[in-house]
Amino acid sequence: MAKLLNSAQMRETDRRTIEELGLPGMVLMENAGQGVVQVLKAKLTDWAQRRALILAGSGNNGGDGFVVARRLLQDGVMTSVLLFARASTLKGDAATNHQIYRRLGGRVLEIVEPEDLDTLPSRLGHAGVIIDALFGTGLMRPITGVIATAITMANQAGKPILAVDIPSGVNADNGRILGTAIQATWTVTFAAEKIGHRLYPGAEQCGELFLIDIGIPATYLNHPQHVVARNLPRDLTIPPRPKNSHKGHFGHLFIIAGSVGKEGAAALTALGAHAAGPGLVTVATPGVAQPVVATKLLEAMTLPLPDDRVACLSPKALTALLNHPIRPAVVAIGPGLGDGDGTSAVVRGLLDHWPDIPLVIDADGLNAMAHEPQRKLPASRTAPTILTPHPGEMARLLDQSIASIQEDRLHAAKTLAMEFRSWVVLKGADSIIAAPDGRQWINDSGNSGLAAGGSGDILTGVIAGLLARGWPVESAVRAGVHVHGLAAEEAATAFGGAPGLKAGELPPFLRRAINQLG
Repeated sequence: MAKLLNSAQMRETDRRTIEELGLPGMVLMENAGQGVVQVLKAKLTDWAQRRALILAGSGNNGGDGFVVARRLLQDGVMTSVLLFARASTLKGDAATNHQIYRRLGGRVLEIVEPEDLDTLPSRLGHAGVIIDALFGTGLMRPITGVIATAITMANQAGKPILAVDIPSGVNADNGRILGTAIQATWTVTFAAEKIGHRLYPGAEQCGELFLIDIGIPATYLNHPQHVVARNLPRDLTIPPRPKNSHKGHFGHLFIIAGSVGKEGAAALTALGAHAAGPGLVTVATPGVAQPVVATKLLEAMTLPLPDDRVACLSPKALTALLNHPIRPAVVAIGPGLGDGDGTSAVVRGLLDHWPDIPLVIDADGLNAMAHEPQRKLPASRTAPTILTPHPGEMARLLDQSIASIQEDRLHAAKTLAMEFRSWVVLKGADSIIAAPDGRQWINDSGNSGLAAGGSGDILTGVIAGLLARGWPVESAVRAGVHVHGLAAEEAATAFGGAPGLKAGELPPFLRRAINQLG
């Protein structure tokens, strides 16, 4: 599993490697610098002819930068280091590597006062590549003053920038920008990717990301307390689909969705579900919307529910569902239902009366939960509950602002998952999956084509369809989010770009992506 570490966890793995394993910090720093140079040589075919300008800070990140500078110098590359500190303040391995570089004839210019920046435009203009070794993963305060000005000038220089470990100014724990940040062409990180590499807006600052092994044992990196990982499908449990099977083997999914004017939400949820391969799908929808929904679907059955004679469900719809002769394997509820008393009654009623049936709750189903005074799942509930909010719905569920949700998406998703004892998918460019036991995954498949109405309905259907098919809840949720993004990528390739992608164009690509998993 590709674990993502925060700054404190990375410091601890470094400490254990140095103190417990006995691998010196100088060796780790040397391996890091060597890895940076290897990536630089791989990405720039004319690297030997380019002048390298290294922007170095006073900590270990700057020490890595001095290793890079020394190795390039020894390879005959013209290098210079701008040290944004007094050399006398350097300590430990960073001070040692500074001294080695100077003894080899390396050039170092200290940049401390604003007037020290006067020559920076010229130096940036003559540089063929810029190495950002200002701040590493330990930065927690906003960047200001001389260094902030230098970062702005470096970003505007129009030169390729390689960031050492993480672009300076990106918070390694949550991807936030601390005042300003380097816009890297490439980022070379060490031992493990950091959470800030995969969360926006920091993810956008990284450019192409490379992971380098510097000698830290995998057992240290995969510590049980490291509970955040990339959402990759390679470690999922995927049940086989026997040839001698029939539709009854793969579950009957009920989708409760739609209202007058939002019939498409119900249809799109069903299309997403069909791509996942359940045995049967029934779309239960307000009676006034059922004729329109039925005309949009061929393979799904439809079930008209009591409505309020205007557009949405009546509270009587709950009784109709509970008395229906078919007991579904999974229920997906919410897309396009509307924000009425009927929606609230059905959502709460199914949570109470079908405690052993998995529920995927989205959109208006989530809003109905947010309106309740007591936002808790019934203690009797034993089946998985999956909540798929966007930031606005998450904000309502947690009584927070959207800004606060976006400021720390990991924390918000984890909080909701643990409070509701549910699986949570916080949707976005960096969708976050949170399990009720505290584990989390950051998804990085997808593109801006998903920023369109209906794409969330498709995702709800995919997750519910995989659950109905018999996939374990972790596999269904994680695979559903991953293939949803992957389908958007493949659709963009087929259509020549992400803009203009319609949710209804995703199912064929979803089906292919799911079948490639198993």
